[in-house]
Amino acid sequence: MEDRRLGLFSQLELKGHGVRRSTLLRWAMIGSASSKVSGLALQAVAIPLVYHSLGQHQFALYLLLTAVLSTISLAQMGAGPGLTQGVARAHAAGRRGDEAALMNAAFRLTGLGALVGGGVILAVIHLVPPGQLFGAAFIDDGAEILNAANACVFVLMAQLISGVVDSALAGYQEQVLNSVGSMAANILTIVLLILVCRHHPTIISLIVIGFGVPALSRLLNLVVLFVRRPHLLHGVFRSSRGFYAMLLNLGLAFWGIQLCSVLEQQSGTFILARLSSTHETDLFAIVYKYLALASSAVNVVTQPLWPAITDAIAHRDIDWVHRSYARIRRLLNIYSVSLALVSIVAGQWIFQKVLHVDTSGHYSLFLILGIYFVANIWTHLMYVTMMGMQGIWQAAAVLTGQNLLMMLIGILLVPHYGAARMAVAYLAASVVLPVWLLPRLMNRRLLAISDASQADASGASEVVGDAAEHPHAGVGKASHGARQP
Repeated sequence: MEDRRLGLFSQLELKGHGVRRSTLLRWAMIGSASSKVSGLALQAVAIPLVYHSLGQHQFALYLLLTAVLSTISLAQMGAGPGLTQGVARAHAAGRRGDEAALMNAAFRLTGLGALVGGGVILAVIHLVPPGQLFGAAFIDDGAEILNAANACVFVLMAQLISGVVDSALAGYQEQVLNSVGSMAANILTIVLLILVCRHHPTIISLIVIGFGVPALSRLLNLVVLFVRRPHLLHGVFRSSRGFYAMLLNLGLAFWGIQLCSVLEQQSGTFILARLSSTHETDLFAIVYKYLALASSAVNVVTQPLWPAITDAIAHRDIDWVHRSYARIRRLLNIYSVSLALVSIVAGQWIFQKVLHVDTSGHYSLFLILGIYFVANIWTHLMYVTMMGMQGIWQAAAVLTGQNLLMMLIGILLVPHYGAARMAVAYLAASVVLPVWLLPRLMNRRLLAISDASQADASGASEVVGDAAEHPHAGVGKASHGARQP
């Protein structure tokens, strides 16, 4: 049975893999940018609205509860790069059975992870007194904390499991559907928050809206996915043996990358808080947070990129990888250098005059972090490219080494020099490891893929030549192959 495809995607299928891939990548980037804009609008509306409707104490409890409940995302081992890469390769090879089995395995693993993660979170909240878990100010809120956790943990489990849909669509390079669903969910969330906050705001209702609506949008995308690809439904009745190990292997590597990202974002502030003054800690945290916000804009380009690279490699389209990487690298270099110049030339003035943060005597902090920003964006692109080329474990190993080195240098320098030397630790760790090591690993990976592609092409030529010399044998072989399941 042929796929019942939507007209828009059906037209792309007729234009060839390269054109389809490039077009879907552009759509994904536009959709990702629009989704992030709607997400910013949601935050701009939700934070003051929820704060004023709940009050200061309840709002703080709401933030703490959502932070604890959100840790369930660490249990998402069945979705992510493993499913995306597996679906991309199976789709390129026309192995529909593998696509279905991968989806089945991902749902089962993520469901199991959600159950374990949800159980651990509930056990912690039930067994640890609220005064120890959230602080002395919330020692009398035990009943409300338990009620909210019991009701809301299932919503977060559903959101975790629904993440499989995002990863599957990324494997088909159709992230634009994720972005459309995310935009719709953000708009609906704003409307529901306004209604609830005006009439009867509670912590439970706000958490259900904030985490439940995105799960609903993914459920709709799942229905669309099954309608367009009904063969995926057959995975419910198929064995997924052999796919669990692959998903867990890549899921563990991606979990390591996520953990390293958290370390990179938080460890500098933590080290300064332990080893330096409050002023040095606050100054570094504020400047770094604004640069991190500028870095997150790059995800609009890089987040859809690595599934496209996976698809290109599955189709042995190495030239497309080189062209796309070079084009995006130029774009990101212009962006990072421009912001670095702003940080170096006017960063101190902006924070002093516009944000009213005392930066006297800290020009070196803006200079060093500006240079680090360029190195960070460059290495981020290489990390993403390595993920697309199935080098996620190598990327995770380099990123782990980079963060450990950064923390070591920071611990050595911060007690004597403060915030500027913490910035030196970030820059030095980037230059010592990923700036010189990642290009070598990436070129080695590309060379291996190119050699494999040429070997496949040579093998195909030999088969064609053999069939031309022995046509009857070729027909027999083809007939025999057609009878294979």
